[in-house]
Amino acid sequence: MFHKKLNELPKEMSSFIHMAGALADEKGINAYVVGGFVRDIFLGVKNFDVDLVVEGDGIAFASECARNQSLKLVTHKRFGTATIHGLHGFKVDIASARREIYEEPAALPVVFKGHIRDDLFRRDFTVNAMAISINKHCFGQIIDHYDGHSDLKTGVIRALHVNSFIDDPTRIMRAVRFEQRFDFKIDKETLSWIKSSLRRKMLHQVQKHRLRDELILIFKERSPVRSLRRLWGLAGFSYIALGLRFHKGWHKSFEDVAKKARWFDEHFSHKRHLEPYVMYMSLFFSTLTHKELCQVMRDFAFHKGESSRIISFRENFARVEKELSKKSVRASTVYRILEPLSYEVVLLSAALSSCELVVKRVQDFLFVYNGQRIHVKGDDLKGLGVKPGPHFKKILDELLYAKIDAEVSNKEEELVLAQRKIKEHMK
Repeated sequence: MFHKKLNELPKEMSSFIHMAGALADEKGINAYVVGGFVRDIFLGVKNFDVDLVVEGDGIAFASECARNQSLKLVTHKRFGTATIHGLHGFKVDIASARREIYEEPAALPVVFKGHIRDDLFRRDFTVNAMAISINKHCFGQIIDHYDGHSDLKTGVIRALHVNSFIDDPTRIMRAVRFEQRFDFKIDKETLSWIKSSLRRKMLHQVQKHRLRDELILIFKERSPVRSLRRLWGLAGFSYIALGLRFHKGWHKSFEDVAKKARWFDEHFSHKRHLEPYVMYMSLFFSTLTHKELCQVMRDFAFHKGESSRIISFRENFARVEKELSKKSVRASTVYRILEPLSYEVVLLSAALSSCELVVKRVQDFLFVYNGQRIHVKGDDLKGLGVKPGPHFKKILDELLYAKIDAEVSNKEEELVLAQRKIKEHMK
């Protein structure tokens, strides 16, 4: 049954797994596909991240796999893992089978070489603690020491041991995410272990960048608000920021954001890949004061591209709403307000606005004003006797605004206007 599931994977993925199994046979070591990849095979969910574990040197094995296929390899020596890039539509993580010891609660583990049973036991939940052999003599054989397959069938999220959420409190966030993604239920005993960890405020002891990574994964889910509601009910948000609260209105707001993101992809996917998770995070953090928000962005070390857009929404939404809801607004004014903002902030402003004028002007900006170009260039201004300097950009900007306002329509009209603007700037 399970060898058939492996063979039914996309051709290049299946071929890579067979190649890795053959190499493992040649090296005399055991190799397995493991974890979430196995879970998703059983659930019939597409997973483009293949996880392999070998009972041996994972980095050396990965290096040979990459060399055999002329692929790019990135190694992580501390954990004995490597990632192979360059395959069509998926990547492969390869690790040494290992066991872990947590010397302190909420700290990163100390890693030792181990066998597949050790490697599966160190994982977060039973549904992620299964493996399938890829060696030829036992290809497709399932290794399921902790009844993960049974929990998948019954829809249960179950941790492997009583200290699971003491060792790694971020598993609380993961339990919620998987429960809501698959519409499962957290096992009663597991729930009691979670609550025990929360009573000890273990989430407050986790390094903030690790909480950040788990938060981002929640916001990348199809319906993040479900996980946020469940997480709020279990643990609150004080380990992120004291002022954060769950808002019932998020159900509609998140849905509106999702609709705007789909609309953008339908019409403007050629412009830039949109990142809806940044829009959701902007909404999540929007009730914090500007000072609190900047502090959270620093403490959690959000990437610059994420933090700048989240802060930008906090700084600009009220202004965008106020200016674009006015009855009489020039097209160039709409352009000047929205053009400096990211697409995420622009769309989020439209999604959350109760004013139809704001929505229409955002659409006009995206369909008509954004991307407008003028015919006159810097060389044309030089030809008119203008020396390069700060006024160059100012004049060109004014020509662009005039075009957006339909005051000029061709190069000749632009040049006439340019000459007038040059005289104004030379006064």
